[in-house]
Amino acid sequence: MDKKHIIIAIVIVAVIAVIGGYFLLNNGTTSTITDHSTIVLSKSAYMEVPKESNATSKADKKGIFYYKNAKDDINITSCSSLSASSSEKEMKKLKNNITTGSKKLKENNFIVYEKDGVYSVFVKNTEYNDTLLIQSTDLNLLLQCRESVKYHDPTTKIKFNDTTDSSGSSTVVDAVQQTEKAVEKTTTSSTSSSSSSSSSTAGTGTGGYSDFGFGSSSTGSSGSSKASGSSGGGYSDFGFD
Repeated sequence: MDKKHIIIAIVIVAVIAVIGGYFLLNNGTTSTITDHSTIVLSKSAYMEVPKESNATSKADKKGIFYYKNAKDDINITSCSSLSASSSEKEMKKLKNNITTGSKKLKENNFIVYEKDGVYSVFVKNTEYNDTLLIQSTDLNLLLQCRESVKYHDPTTKIKFNDTTDSSGSSTVVDAVQQTEKAVEKTTTSSTSSSSSSSSSTAGTGTGGYSDFGFGSSSTGSSGSSKASGSSGGGYSDFGFD
């Protein structure tokens, strides 16, 4: 073999090595979300998502929370013990619609459903009754978000470092507050219509949500979320029955 063929062979081997390394890195979940926002899903769960100033979030009257990051193509849907009892039925319907006709994958011990190019993963914490759906067209990003989910005892005080950037985007998304306000508003409206003489406001709101340490008293390094007492509880990646 002459010198030219040796050089060509070396170049081919090098290219194959680079391509192989790329796929190994991008098919795994060793990378983490560095510039992130923390979503406080409930009083016993939180997770991290890529930070995006144009991301939107809301909770409906049943207390189902929705988060959408169109730029990174991440969608979060969740309900918890703060939600109305009918919310879990809605989540079950959503799960059935997604899993019907989908391809079931096992990725890093997570069960992922793929349908029409969209990947979905369901999680239910049976100890604290939190139900979560994460969706994305990017499988690697989906798994990173799934791995960031943390559960803890609701009585454990969690402090997050809530900061804002120049665009006014916050590093903490308070799903607890949005959920409680939505359910409280519905409950209050129902109570008012059934009893006009009632002067009290019905609902499950707790006011300052001190369990999560929002505000200037928050501790931790800038731009990151710190939590103590995290525990997995009893949860399943298969969703719920």
